Amino acid sequence: MSSTMSRGYPPQYETRMALKNGKTVLVRPVLQTDEPLIVDLLNKLSSDSIYLRFLRPVKTLPKELLFHLTHLDYQNNFALAAVIREDEKDAVIAVARYGYDPQEHLTDFAIVVRDDWQHYGLGKQMLSRIFAIGRQQGIFRFVSIVDSTNIPMKRTLRGLDYTVNYSYEKGFTQVEVLV
Repeated sequence: MSSTMSRGYPPQYETRMALKNGKTVLVRPVLQTDEPLIVDLLNKLSSDSIYLRFLRPVKTLPKELLFHLTHLDYQNNFALAAVIREDEKDAVIAVARYGYDPQEHLTDFAIVVRDDWQHYGLGKQMLSRIFAIGRQQGIFRFVSIVDSTNIPMKRTLRGLDYTVNYSYEKGFTQVEVLV
């Protein structure tokens, strides 16, 4: 695992992704200034998408969580945002992230894609990219707790070229991805 010292914005991870709907989106590391874009993303998610991402209903993100989601060291805590132009301004339509927890000695991952941009391959591409970036940082095992009914996440993970292990407990699934 790399040191936790903060590094500057890594432009080498900016890319464009072509989607099944024929559109191309900019995918780049999350910036501290993305806080309002992340709030807008949350406001445009269905209650089901919010629950599947946070495993509970969320109306507004607490300031501490929003800070955590946007203030990254780009090493142990990394996130990518998919950005489009919408109504003459930037809009985040998806975020994939990983975060190393030194107390648990594990790296968790999560993804959320705005409902109207789901089923175009964006989630699969972003997860693949975030796992590859983590691997470059020396991370080879990622875990996530997902609702056992989250079939889209399981389907997306099945489509990746990584070993994926599942363990089930009380309505939740622990997913382990080995890269």
